[in-house]
Amino acid sequence: MTFVYNLIVVVLLALSFGVQEFIPAIEFANHARVMLPPVLFFSASLTVSFPMMLFLALFTGLVWDARHLPYKPDERPAVEISELVRENHVERASTSGGVLPVGYSMFLFGVTGTLMQGIRPLFKRGRWELPVLMVGVATLLCLLVEFLMMSFLRGSFEFHPGLWTKLVTNTLLAMLVSPLLLFMLHTLARLVHYEVRNEGLVYRFYGG
Repeated sequence: MTFVYNLIVVVLLALSFGVQEFIPAIEFANHARVMLPPVLFFSASLTVSFPMMLFLALFTGLVWDARHLPYKPDERPAVEISELVRENHVERASTSGGVLPVGYSMFLFGVTGTLMQGIRPLFKRGRWELPVLMVGVATLLCLLVEFLMMSFLRGSFEFHPGLWTKLVTNTLLAMLVSPLLLFMLHTLARLVHYEVRNEGLVYRFYGG
């Protein structure tokens, strides 16, 4: 049943990009929002094998980058480069060389997915405290690294107002949503008789 479970997870990830378009931003938190595809990827990384996690990182990264590619028909960006920076900050990044290359998200998801793989035994045992915390940490790492990379490409590290508010809010929202996604994946695994295995890159947990 591994193939069935993996296929359903890929379909859910694809659907999450459509749902993401309807998730409203929180204006008073500098337009922070639930980043559903990354959070679902981090949660799914707890349940799949390492090769499958890499495939999910490839898929999620490619679609995520395609969604946020800068498009300038009249020398103005029509879409966001990322979920972290918006509006005039994005325009400055686009005009000053701060455009991130296609494929960087695959690398970020691959690294953070590997971290999530290390606590698969906890998910299998029903201990979701650390997995939920790690989803928040992974979200924070991705956003912070993305901002630092854009700042490096621009040649200036400019911490615009509201940056930390948005970072913290996005992290907390990810941690708030992740238990629901973990429960959904846990229920799905039981329905299709899929067993989370601990082979590969895992952290041996001997706690009670």
